[in-house]
Amino acid sequence: MGRIVDNKPIKPMKLTEDQIKKIFKKYDVNNDNQLSKEELKKAFHYLGSIIPGIRANRGLHHADANKDGVVDEGEMNELVKYAVGLGFKVKA
Repeated sequence: MGRIVDNKPIKPMKLTEDQIKKIFKKYDVNNDNQLSKEELKKAFHYLGSIIPGIRANRGLHHADANKDGVVDEGEMNELVKYAVGLGFKVKA
């Protein structure tokens, strides 16, 4: 019996806000509910950024409302909005 093979290329899909938030939380390696610049850099690298250090700096600039050098729980939504706007994608 024959198999039907779908040879259509897989279209990358944009990551949702929830997916990106989960990724950022995964990179909170010391579990302090804050993302440092280094943690952000690693997260943006995972997301596929070719300039993760710059993305980390800009993410901090957009999200760090109290200017303490980290993104905390209260600032996470602004960071997620910034990342969503960059259009990171995943293959479906």
